[in-house]
Amino acid sequence: MAQHTPAGSTTQQQQQTIPMQTSSSSSPISNDPLQPGTFQSLLPLLDDIIGILYSQLTDSERLNTVQASEGVAIKAKELASAIESMKLASLNLPGGHLSIDELKNLSDKLDEESEKRLKILSAFEGRQMPLVDQLGKKNDTMNETESVMPSPV
Repeated sequence: MAQHTPAGSTTQQQQQTIPMQTSSSSSPISNDPLQPGTFQSLLPLLDDIIGILYSQLTDSERLNTVQASEGVAIKAKELASAIESMKLASLNLPGGHLSIDELKNLSDKLDEESEKRLKILSAFEGRQMPLVDQLGKKNDTMNETESVMPSPV
Protein backbone atom coordinates (compact mmCIF):
# COMPACT_ATOMS: atom_id res chain seq x y z
CA MET A 1 0.00 0.00 0.00
CA ALA A 2 1.31 3.48 -0.85
CA GLN A 3 2.32 5.70 1.98
CA HIS A 4 -0.13 8.53 2.66
CA THR A 5 2.33 11.17 3.73
CA PRO A 6 5.73 11.89 2.25
CA ALA A 7 8.89 11.18 4.16
CA GLY A 8 9.86 14.08 6.35
CA SER A 9 6.27 14.90 7.18
CA THR A 10 7.34 16.03 10.65
CA THR A 11 8.76 19.26 9.29
CA GLN A 12 5.72 19.69 7.08
CA GLN A 13 3.45 19.15 10.08
CA GLN A 14 5.31 21.84 12.00
CA GLN A 15 4.63 24.20 9.11
CA GLN A 16 1.01 23.01 9.15
CA THR A 17 0.91 22.41 5.41
CA ILE A 18 0.33 18.70 5.05
CA PRO A 19 -0.34 16.91 1.78
CA MET A 20 -2.06 13.56 2.02
CA GLN A 21 -0.83 12.30 -1.33
CA THR A 22 2.71 11.41 -2.24
CA SER A 23 3.90 13.83 -4.88
CA SER A 24 6.98 13.64 -7.05
CA SER A 25 6.96 17.35 -7.83
CA SER A 26 8.98 19.74 -5.74
CA SER A 27 6.43 22.55 -5.95
CA PRO A 28 5.61 24.31 -2.68
CA ILE A 29 2.59 23.02 -0.84
CA SER A 30 -0.27 25.49 -0.51
CA ASN A 31 -1.69 26.46 2.86
CA ASP A 32 -5.21 25.51 1.76
CA PRO A 33 -6.49 22.95 4.30
CA LEU A 34 -9.16 21.82 1.86
CA GLN A 35 -6.93 20.68 -0.97
CA PRO A 36 -7.97 17.33 -2.47
CA GLY A 37 -6.79 14.35 -0.48
CA THR A 38 -6.35 16.24 2.79
CA PHE A 39 -9.19 14.41 4.49
CA GLN A 40 -9.53 10.73 3.67
CA SER A 41 -11.02 7.58 5.08
CA LEU A 42 -9.02 5.83 7.78
CA LEU A 43 -10.87 2.57 7.25
CA PRO A 44 -8.38 1.05 4.75
CA LEU A 45 -5.54 1.51 7.25
CA LEU A 46 -7.61 0.07 10.09
CA ASP A 47 -8.67 -2.80 7.84
CA ASP A 48 -5.02 -3.59 7.07
CA ILE A 49 -4.09 -3.61 10.76
CA ILE A 50 -7.05 -5.78 11.74
CA GLY A 51 -6.38 -8.05 8.75
CA ILE A 52 -2.81 -8.70 9.89
CA LEU A 53 -3.93 -9.40 13.45
CA TYR A 54 -6.82 -11.59 12.34
CA SER A 55 -4.62 -13.61 10.00
CA GLN A 56 -2.27 -14.29 12.91
CA LEU A 57 -5.15 -15.85 14.82
CA THR A 58 -6.87 -17.81 12.07
CA ASP A 59 -4.48 -18.66 9.22
CA SER A 60 -2.61 -21.93 9.27
CA GLU A 61 0.23 -20.28 7.30
CA ARG A 62 0.60 -17.19 9.45
CA LEU A 63 3.54 -14.81 9.52
CA ASN A 64 6.13 -15.11 12.22
CA THR A 65 5.61 -12.79 15.18
CA VAL A 66 8.36 -10.37 14.14
CA GLN A 67 6.93 -9.94 10.62
CA ALA A 68 3.41 -9.46 11.96
CA SER A 69 4.64 -6.93 14.55
CA GLU A 70 6.53 -4.99 11.89
CA GLY A 71 3.50 -5.01 9.58
CA VAL A 72 1.21 -3.73 12.33
CA ALA A 73 3.78 -1.12 13.41
CA ILE A 74 4.14 0.24 9.87
CA LYS A 75 0.37 0.49 9.39
CA ALA A 76 -0.07 2.01 12.87
CA LYS A 77 2.52 4.70 12.03
CA GLU A 78 0.71 5.44 8.74
CA LEU A 79 -2.58 5.69 10.65
CA ALA A 80 -1.10 8.01 13.29
CA SER A 81 0.47 10.17 10.59
CA ALA A 82 -2.81 10.41 8.67
CA ILE A 83 -4.72 11.35 11.82
CA GLU A 84 -2.15 13.98 12.76
CA SER A 85 -2.21 15.44 9.23
CA MET A 86 -5.99 15.71 9.25
CA LYS A 87 -5.95 17.19 12.75
CA LEU A 88 -3.51 19.92 11.72
CA ALA A 89 -5.47 20.62 8.54
CA SER A 90 -8.70 20.93 10.55
CA LEU A 91 -7.03 23.47 12.83
CA ASN A 92 -6.24 25.55 9.73
CA LEU A 93 -9.90 25.66 8.74
CA PRO A 94 -11.70 28.88 9.67
CA GLY A 95 -12.99 28.28 13.20
CA GLY A 96 -11.01 25.05 13.54
CA HIS A 97 -9.40 26.35 16.72
CA LEU A 98 -12.78 26.86 18.44
CA SER A 99 -14.19 24.39 20.94
CA ILE A 100 -17.61 22.81 20.41
CA ASP A 101 -19.16 25.12 23.03
CA GLU A 102 -17.68 28.17 21.31
CA LEU A 103 -19.01 26.94 17.96
CA LYS A 104 -22.49 26.45 19.47
CA ASN A 105 -22.42 29.96 20.94
CA LEU A 106 -21.29 31.41 17.63
CA SER A 107 -23.99 29.48 15.79
CA ASP A 108 -26.64 30.74 18.24
CA LYS A 109 -25.48 34.34 17.75
CA LEU A 110 -25.60 33.93 13.97
CA ASP A 111 -29.10 32.44 14.20
CA GLU A 112 -30.25 35.41 16.31
CA GLU A 113 -28.74 37.82 13.81
CA SER A 114 -30.43 35.97 10.97
CA GLU A 115 -33.81 36.18 12.70
CA LYS A 116 -33.36 39.94 13.22
CA ARG A 117 -32.61 40.44 9.54
CA LEU A 118 -35.53 38.29 8.45
CA LYS A 119 -37.85 40.42 10.63
CA ILE A 120 -36.49 43.58 9.02
CA LEU A 121 -36.98 42.13 5.54
CA SER A 122 -40.53 40.99 6.32
CA ALA A 123 -41.31 44.49 7.68
CA PHE A 124 -40.15 45.98 4.38
CA GLU A 125 -42.17 43.43 2.46
CA GLY A 126 -45.37 44.46 4.27
CA ARG A 127 -44.91 48.21 3.71
CA GLN A 128 -46.68 50.08 0.96
CA MET A 129 -44.06 51.69 -1.27
CA PRO A 130 -45.70 53.26 -4.32
CA LEU A 131 -42.43 54.46 -5.85
CA VAL A 132 -40.90 50.98 -5.66
CA ASP A 133 -44.09 49.44 -7.09
CA GLN A 134 -44.06 51.97 -9.93
CA LEU A 135 -40.41 51.25 -10.73
CA GLY A 136 -41.12 47.52 -10.60
CA LYS A 137 -43.93 47.87 -13.15
CA LYS A 138 -41.66 49.93 -15.39
CA ASN A 139 -39.02 47.16 -15.34
CA ASP A 140 -41.68 44.54 -16.09
CA THR A 141 -42.76 46.54 -19.15
CA MET A 142 -39.17 46.79 -20.34
CA ASN A 143 -38.63 43.06 -19.93
CA GLU A 144 -41.76 42.29 -21.96
CA THR A 145 -40.62 44.50 -24.86
CA GLU A 146 -37.15 43.04 -24.72
CA SER A 147 -38.54 39.53 -25.06
CA VAL A 148 -40.54 40.52 -28.17
CA MET A 149 -37.52 41.94 -29.93
CA PRO A 150 -35.34 39.45 -31.81
CA SER A 151 -32.00 38.76 -30.24
CA PRO A 152 -28.84 39.29 -32.30
CA VAL A 153 -27.22 36.10 -33.47
